[in-house]
Amino acid sequence: MSKTIITGFFWCVVCGVTVSTAWSADDSLRQALQSRYTAMKAAMAAHDGAALAAILAPNFVSVDLSGHSETASQMIAEVNGLKPDPNKSSTTTLVSVDSATTSVTVVQRYNMKTNRPDPDGTSHNVELVTVSTDTWVKPANAWLIDKTVTDELSYFKDGKLVAHQVKPTK
Repeated sequence: MSKTIITGFFWCVVCGVTVSTAWSADDSLRQALQSRYTAMKAAMAAHDGAALAAILAPNFVSVDLSGHSETASQMIAEVNGLKPDPNKSSTTTLVSVDSATTSVTVVQRYNMKTNRPDPDGTSHNVELVTVSTDTWVKPANAWLIDKTVTDELSYFKDGKLVAHQVKPTK
């Protein structure tokens, strides 16, 4: 599986079509975070770097399964390079929302489905399932995503598991 595909799918995690909760968090906090995920999705779909940057904390970092980090500007450049996928459907479920004094940690499960052609033109059903941990901060009036870490990734092709990766434990 190419890095471009993984990166593209990874960033879709942040902007899933539906955000729901599996754990009872404060309604106003959940609604605020849902609104921020929705705004991020819209900014990414529009390739609006300025709108996307307004959702990212100044020191935003994204960490993939291998431990590779990207800054906000690197992530925005990658998002701008992604092609639209009219076949994609996705769901992001907030598994847990853990509020601390200065931040909120969201564990989310992202499920994306689409159809992808092989080089020979044969179409395949593709599904990506990831679990990520996002840290949100609120330095002023709006929640900003400070860090996102991919914890687990499963990639299915025509219903068969092709790849499963888990973040190494320290």
